[in-house]
Amino acid sequence: MRVLFTYFPHYQPGKGYLLVSQNRFTKYRGDPQLIYPLIPASALTLLKMDGHRVFFLDGILERLSLEEYLKRVQRLSPDIVFFETKTPCVQKDWAIVESLKRKIPGLLVGCCGDHVSVLPEETLANSQTDFVVVGGDYDEGIRRLCAALREGNAVPPGIAYRDHSGKVVIPPKPVFLQRLDDLPFIDREIVPWRFYHEAWRLYDEFTYLSGSRGCPYRCTFCSWPQMLYHGRVRFRSPGNIASEIKFLVARYGIKEFFFDDDTFTCHRPWVMEVCERIRSLKLPILWSCNGRVDNVDAAMLETMKSSGCRLIKYGVESVHQTTLDRIKKGYTVEEIVEAFSLTRKAGILIHATAMIGFPWETRQQIMETVEFVRKLRPDTCQFSIPIAYPGTELFQEAEARGWLAFGRNWQQYDMSLPTLVHPELKPEEIVELCRQAWVKVYFSPDFILRKIGRIRRPIHLRWYWRGLFSLIKGHLA
Repeated sequence: MRVLFTYFPHYQPGKGYLLVSQNRFTKYRGDPQLIYPLIPASALTLLKMDGHRVFFLDGILERLSLEEYLKRVQRLSPDIVFFETKTPCVQKDWAIVESLKRKIPGLLVGCCGDHVSVLPEETLANSQTDFVVVGGDYDEGIRRLCAALREGNAVPPGIAYRDHSGKVVIPPKPVFLQRLDDLPFIDREIVPWRFYHEAWRLYDEFTYLSGSRGCPYRCTFCSWPQMLYHGRVRFRSPGNIASEIKFLVARYGIKEFFFDDDTFTCHRPWVMEVCERIRSLKLPILWSCNGRVDNVDAAMLETMKSSGCRLIKYGVESVHQTTLDRIKKGYTVEEIVEAFSLTRKAGILIHATAMIGFPWETRQQIMETVEFVRKLRPDTCQFSIPIAYPGTELFQEAEARGWLAFGRNWQQYDMSLPTLVHPELKPEEIVELCRQAWVKVYFSPDFILRKIGRIRRPIHLRWYWRGLFSLIKGHLA
């Protein structure tokens, strides 16, 4: 079979790029800092091993118009197209599926992602999509579906579809792999790694890795771990990870990695062994990860640093313990302060994230969080508006309390405006507070002086310039 995995063309002149891939807050950005789609790339790697002809087309990255995009797909002439979708673009994607079906008679279409894993019947009822991979390891789900279609067998478990009578069939549970080590290393020729990166990277020879899947925590706003993995977390073996790093350095000259795990630091013994394995490679590489403030300690951070850890992303979210408890972060304000202090002492950079606009927080409380983040002295930070995605506890609470500003008009869930009604602040005021938060931290004298004081090489100037461009074009604009 000829199989295409694609991102539909959600680039808009004047508005920018829509972030769609994997566990991301979906928003339009003014710069093309797009994240490498690890699981779609894994799916295509598996399909290629099974003898399928595989193709990848990213309409967002290539800024394709719908007309250009449809022509490209026609030239590829696939038997089946898979696309990843998210809440704010799912309704637009239904129309694109219809256009594809008109252009290519007999084409089969499947989709995956967090939104459709929660509401598969919605997409099957409102579009000509044939299959929905419902949560789990959707690379393996896609593989099993394509095998069944090629052999003429019944639709396998983990797939929602319409039967011959038109009735929507929803699987009782998703498909999970028993061992992540059974997955092959991603073929990065299929999905070219050079086009996907982070603004904060130091080197252009940068790519993404996955050491685990899932997250054991229950943050009420987080979609991916809840919708796809149902709170489960599984790990690749440290030896398997080290082997892939060695391969990527030898094959592509990679100098820097980002572990795109939900919570890389959640299992201390595993982290320590991964670090030892990376250190034993004796390669001049840097790496970064997502972490949690209540996972780390001085010894662990020192081990991470000695193996090349450059940066950790920490969720701060709020300075108010009542908010942290309400959104089920599971840690304290004191643990945030301690983790930041220990991480700085270890010589690891910090990226902090916080949220602006919870309905139960006042303007004063919001500004206290902003000031708290500034005083934490992160090296980079991110302020975002909390979005209540369907399937999350936050959505359920918002729907029950009448907080949903747009109901189920999913196109409004793109972070342009708050989806949660605030009793005191207008939507535009919350957006402005979020913008002010970026400015207050990034343009504070102490932040600028810290940056200047860390300039050691010309590559640092390039890193700072790229970060400033991403801040202005990607966020403030």
